[in-house]
Amino acid sequence: MKLQSKSETSGMLLELDFRAGNIDDIEAVFALNRTVFDEAWSKQAMLQSLQVGYDLFVCWHSETLVGYVLSQDILFEVQVMQISVAPTHRRQGIAKTLLNMLIQDKADYDVVMLEVRASNIAAQRFYESLGFSQVGKRPKYYSPTPTLAAEDAILFNFCPQVQSC
Repeated sequence: MKLQSKSETSGMLLELDFRAGNIDDIEAVFALNRTVFDEAWSKQAMLQSLQVGYDLFVCWHSETLVGYVLSQDILFEVQVMQISVAPTHRRQGIAKTLLNMLIQDKADYDVVMLEVRASNIAAQRFYESLGFSQVGKRPKYYSPTPTLAAEDAILFNFCPQVQSC
C-alpha cells in the first residue's frame, strides 16, 4: 500500500510503501531496531522470530526502512513485540498505519496486546487514541540499561471484535 505523507522537517511529500515484511527486510529491521531501542534484539533473534511465524509489517521510504511492527500470535491473542519508527519520520502516521494494518490482519483474533514503558507517556496516549485500553502493569518489567533504570511496563489491550475488552 502506497501512501503520501508530509515530512515535518522538510515539508515535502514523501511516498511511503507499507507492506507485509519478510526475511529480506531483516537487515534493515535490525538496523532500525538498534537505532531506536536501548534493549535491541540480536539479528539472530529477529531472524528466528520470522522463521517461527511472527508477523512483520514494514514501511519503506525510497530505499530506507522507516518503520515496522513485529507481532506474535498466541492462540487467539496477538502480542505486539516491537513497533518502531525512525526518529526522522515520526509524527507522520507511520506507526498508526502499521498498527492498523496489523489490527485489520488480525480482525478475527480476540485481543491485540502490547506493553510500553511507564515513562513513555506519549506512546501511552498514542495507543489510547487508537482504541487501546490500559489493563494493568508489570512491575520492573524492563531491565536496567546503561541509560535507563529498571521500569514498569504498562499493559494495553485492543479487542478487534468488540468496543472494549
